[in-house]
Amino acid sequence: MKTNILSKVVLGAFLSIAFAACTEEAYVPAPQEDASKTYVRADETAPRNLDIDGADILVPFVRTNTSGALDVTVALTDTSGLFTLKNSTVSFAAGEATATAALSYSYDALIPDIEYSIIVSLTSGEFSEYTATALPLTCKKAWQNLGIAQYCDTWWYEDADGLFITEKQLIKAPDGTETYRLLNPYDKATVERIGMEFVNEIPYIEFVINEDGSISYASMINLGFRMQGMTVHLLHPSARKDEASVAQNKMVMENVAQFVWYPILNYNNGSFSWWGVTSQAYISFPGGPDLAELLEL
Repeated sequence: MKTNILSKVVLGAFLSIAFAACTEEAYVPAPQEDASKTYVRADETAPRNLDIDGADILVPFVRTNTSGALDVTVALTDTSGLFTLKNSTVSFAAGEATATAALSYSYDALIPDIEYSIIVSLTSGEFSEYTATALPLTCKKAWQNLGIAQYCDTWWYEDADGLFITEKQLIKAPDGTETYRLLNPYDKATVERIGMEFVNEIPYIEFVINEDGSISYASMINLGFRMQGMTVHLLHPSARKDEASVAQNKMVMENVAQFVWYPILNYNNGSFSWWGVTSQAYISFPGGPDLAELLEL
């Protein structure tokens, strides 16, 4: 009995050693990249989930050797049919490690909240088995970037030289409504320019252009700065039952929006101080007339 047990132990140990030996012999190291070659790959560090606002999508590719210029070709896979590859050839300039393919698309045809899956793939060039040759992207319709608008708040936008105008980005809602946002209307640089105490930057003023050309917006807007220690807000004239001023919130001409509101101080739980007069502000949409000429500044 002891002899049989000993034999089984010896046999088991032998088989374990033999198996290990076979396993080691079966391992073959993967080939290394050839340092003399220029490998091209998709830039896997690039964002994959994109909120698209109407601007072209730039898809980056990288190469391992930057000496000399290099052209490679790419292809687009898109089941929606809404995206177009603008350049099927991606060109690396001499000394540059990165080049991009550009995609355009029909922004108006995109459906809000739908995710569109596309793939941009390399179809020529030297490839390595260690890197990706395709970049899959998921795209979702975002607020549309309309470009740079002019903005002037005739109450607050004044320095030692008088009234001034700033340039701000204007975006439009992706749902097809006439809802807009003017981004960063009272940023820190502007607040300091008018000599006020900056508190926090408001990201945007949102407004709606109605079918009759009238403009709607929030009943009160916190401007994110203080005057002599008092908080500053803008109050919609409907809060004071000022219907005449309400009617002045409208498109005064093509691409020019007029806002009429009350600047108020020290708002606190429904109580505040206000001036006895309204103030005006204007937005000239991208491509619209020059506010400096309209306001004779």
